[in-house]
Amino acid sequence: MKHKSINKFFVRLLFIFFINFIVKIGDQSINVFSEFTFRGFAFTTYFIIYWLCIWYVAAFLNSRIQKKQESSTGSKRFHTLLLFIFHFVFAMLVSFLAGLFFRLGDIEAFHMDIPWSLVPLFNPEFTLSLLMIYMMVFSFDIYYHSNIKRKEDQIKMEKLKRENMKAQYLVLKSQIEPHFLFNSLSVLSSIIYTDINLAEEFILRLSKTLRYVIEKNELTLVPLKDEIRFVEDYFFLIRCRFEEGIIFENSIDKSIIQNNYIPPASIQSLIENAVKHNKFTSDVPLRIELYSDKKHLIVKNNINLRDEFANSTNQGLQNLTQRFSFLSDCPVNISINETDFTVTIPILTKTDYERFNI
Repeated sequence: MKHKSINKFFVRLLFIFFINFIVKIGDQSINVFSEFTFRGFAFTTYFIIYWLCIWYVAAFLNSRIQKKQESSTGSKRFHTLLLFIFHFVFAMLVSFLAGLFFRLGDIEAFHMDIPWSLVPLFNPEFTLSLLMIYMMVFSFDIYYHSNIKRKEDQIKMEKLKRENMKAQYLVLKSQIEPHFLFNSLSVLSSIIYTDINLAEEFILRLSKTLRYVIEKNELTLVPLKDEIRFVEDYFFLIRCRFEEGIIFENSIDKSIIQNNYIPPASIQSLIENAVKHNKFTSDVPLRIELYSDKKHLIVKNNINLRDEFANSTNQGLQNLTQRFSFLSDCPVNISINETDFTVTIPILTKTDYERFNI
């Protein structure tokens, strides 16, 4: 990160220095371009420092507006227009101030009050020239960073594909491996003669679970509502096997479920992790809670670890954490205390879905 900041600084410095040469060539008051003068040196120093500061301030404000645009559900055209208006007004203001400060400094330091007395305070020629420079500088900045971001996104997408392939393998393995199918068929054989309706529902849910894993796991993100339906089908199979030994509570707000996205099988893998690592009975059940705040989904379960998983490597959690690191700046948070194991994952928006899936 520090290396990138240094490179960014020198790229901006060289670009502004190049524009400074163009300005000095056209400014006859600096005397002959090839001759060194203290006034010319002062102008160059002022020009570079001033525009570096303006560039950093404008880039910071621009990133704020863009983040607001990405998180907003409103019209993108409105935010684009707002961004253009902001930069135009900001450029006009700083261009006027740049001309005013240079004028005052030139008069005070180099006694140029007579030449400047013939120039109006607003000085439209100088102000509009600086406005054009601002737009050139910032257009270059946007172009430069868009290229950098595009390359970074390509690298992230390649890494994400590899992580999704690993995740797909892990989920498919857990769902289709003989152990899982054997347990499911054992449950089915035990209920098929006692409750035919439950057996039909079990077969239907099992087929939905397998179909979801095979079809959806090829995608980077899926609608949260699809993942919740998948989790409900998956938990139905688990509940038929363990009965009162496991409890699942989903209290996510419906508006969040309808309008957001998530990597496929993310929640299911956390439920599977809880079932796999903990022992439970009908007297001491495993309680899994799924809820949310405005920006996160939280999966929490009580802890009663099996002896064989006391020193688990947590490969599934590591995979989930890495997948989200490519999708969001907000990290996956894992917290453990004496009674509960909690995983907090960021909620991804339609903007994220369009970015990675379209």
